[in-house]
Amino acid sequence: MPIVTVNTNVPGSSIPVFFQAALTNIMFKALQKPREVLYVDLRADANIMMGGDRNECVYATVECIGRLNPTANLAMARALEDFFMEHLKVRRERIVIRFIPVPAEFCSFNGALHDVKIERDEDLLTSQQG
Repeated sequence: MPIVTVNTNVPGSSIPVFFQAALTNIMFKALQKPREVLYVDLRADANIMMGGDRNECVYATVECIGRLNPTANLAMARALEDFFMEHLKVRRERIVIRFIPVPAEFCSFNGALHDVKIERDEDLLTSQQG
């Protein structure tokens, strides 16, 4: 259920068509979650101002059940910043990324709440042992 939301004032016409698919691949590798449940919400042409000016910027969020911790967040932040710098042409100091842990019992998918084992990354441990 990871949801990556990218808000940017970069014009949508300047963003490569493969942007969301490429970002899905980055998050698939970083979070080790199935692609089928990864969401990428791209909000181009956003009315965003940073520091009192409208120069290109990005405000992104990564919401996820489990997987988020300071070490993983820093690695993901670097990968995302590099990706945004390359494909959106936004400077690193104009990129803000928030990592939001989501409790399993506060998220439903396919008619049910998620298993709390996912929140504790037990699904990751099981797949590594198998």
